Amino acid sequence: MQPLTISRRRWLGAALGVPFLAKGAEIAPIDEAMETLMQRHGFPGGALAVSRGGELAYAKGFGLADRDKGIPVSPDSRFRLASLSKTFTAMAVLRLVEKGKLTLTEAALPRLELQPLTGVIADPRWQNITIKHLLLHTGGWVKERSGDAMFKSTQICAEAGVPGPADADLTIRWMMSRKLDAEPGTTYSYCNFGYVLLGRVIEQVTGDRYEKAVKDLVFERCGADTMALGKSLQPLRNEVRYYHHDGSLGPSVFPTSPGKVPWPYGTFSIEASAANGGWVGSVRDVLAFLMGMDHDARKPILRPETMHLIAANLAPGSGGGTGAFHGLGWLVRPQGQSGRPDMWYIGGLPGTKTIMVRLGNGFDWVALFNLRPAALDTVNLDIQNTFYAAASKVSGWNKG
Repeated sequence: MQPLTISRRRWLGAALGVPFLAKGAEIAPIDEAMETLMQRHGFPGGALAVSRGGELAYAKGFGLADRDKGIPVSPDSRFRLASLSKTFTAMAVLRLVEKGKLTLTEAALPRLELQPLTGVIADPRWQNITIKHLLLHTGGWVKERSGDAMFKSTQICAEAGVPGPADADLTIRWMMSRKLDAEPGTTYSYCNFGYVLLGRVIEQVTGDRYEKAVKDLVFERCGADTMALGKSLQPLRNEVRYYHHDGSLGPSVFPTSPGKVPWPYGTFSIEASAANGGWVGSVRDVLAFLMGMDHDARKPILRPETMHLIAANLAPGSGGGTGAFHGLGWLVRPQGQSGRPDMWYIGGLPGTKTIMVRLGNGFDWVALFNLRPAALDTVNLDIQNTFYAAASKVSGWNKG
């Protein structure tokens, strides 16, 4: 898309409470694009919301929230947000930094207040892991070498001698008893576990449970008032049903549901992954969050100088030569639209595909689906390209 010229910015929090569509046939390209994506990738249901310059421009559901019951998706249908949750955790951390209750350069270990499962920290380099390292995915864990701790519940519980699934604290204690893969701060590797640590830090600093702390620090400020932490085996009110791309089953980590289960329901613990992938919300919730990041919002989540930190601190080696990097909790293109960074994040879990984008020119959008296709990288690119091509055809959305 070409950069937009934004003539005004105002908060439309009230409008976010109801479904919204631009008037007339001009939004037809967006509808057609979403329907094409749904068919091409086999998504049972999806939802899309768009804002321009702080104003809601589009919000609509597509397809089915539940195939068996024939329930359609609406703009208020709630989806598992997967790794979009990391940005919420990051913004809560930056709010604590802003309040002077936390610093980016301080060591994370003293804030955890947990003992290793074996009684001994296996690697002295744990002492060198900072809050900033965790936000940047440079804490010292390299997934290609040691895997993802958040999907090792069965192994963790076997070594701990407890029934599953492993919760966040047990996972942290188990990991403290293992060696790091790299010196903290030197190697970028996308890491769910680092954000689990940040969730624990938030709890210890605020004295509240993670969910309450993030609601108070982040969501209360932007009006994302139906955000909640999801449940592995039980849907929340108005939550969609999730589907695996090939309909296969996987091994359960829950003793109450032994054997093989549908991949979205019991092969992992969403409760243990609260801070890295556990939030559930609607497109209107996520869009409200994106709009709340603007300094002209009614109640900005962060001050401008704190927002600046996100793109001013970039993980070395995270860009792949594309001009994009991992910043503090966000994927960032520092040289973005209209002189401001572009920021975005993508997520995926069995049964879930999510993406949110905040362009520097004031164009924000969110797309959520209740199936994760097999070829994620290809699908991520297709969603973005298809949407931008359609948005460029909407009157007023692509004028510089």
